[in-house]
Amino acid sequence: MPRLVVKQNKKLILKKVINKTLDLIPFENLDIEINKFYNNIQILKAQTFGPLIIRNKGVKISENGDITSDYDLYIQAHDYKQYKNQFNVLDEVVVEYCLYIRYEGKPEYLQLAFNKLEIYEYEEDIITRGDIYMVSIEESEDHIVMDIFKPVKMI
Repeated sequence: MPRLVVKQNKKLILKKVINKTLDLIPFENLDIEINKFYNNIQILKAQTFGPLIIRNKGVKISENGDITSDYDLYIQAHDYKQYKNQFNVLDEVVVEYCLYIRYEGKPEYLQLAFNKLEIYEYEEDIITRGDIYMVSIEESEDHIVMDIFKPVKMI
C-alpha cells in the first residue's frame, strides 16, 4: 500500500479556465451537476486540456437541517474565451500556499487522504481557509488518482 505523503507550500495553477459555480448543492446531487457541466462542455466542443477540478467551498446547514455545499467546477480549454456567455471564464486561477496530497488506490479509501490532511493540520498547528481543490487525474470503478490541494490561511 502506498504511503500518503503531505507536502506544504504547493501551488495550483490553472490557465484558460471555464468555471461554473454551484451554490447550495446537496451532496447527493453533486455528480448530476458535474455531469451536466461536463456534458455541456462536450456539446459545445470546447478544446479542453487537463482534468476537471472541483473546489469545495464549504458545507452549510439550513435552519431545517438540510446539508448543502458550495462548489466551483473548473476545466481548462484553449478556446475558453468563446464561452463567456455560458460560463465564467478566467485567464488564470492561482491557488498558493497549499497543503497537498496525492491519493492512488481504491475509491472507497479516498477519504483516508482527506483524513490524513486533517491530522497533519492538527499536528502541525496549521489553519486552512476551509476550501479544498480536488483534481481528478484518473478515475475508474476500482482505481482513482486524485491530487488534493488545501489552501493555508496566511496570518
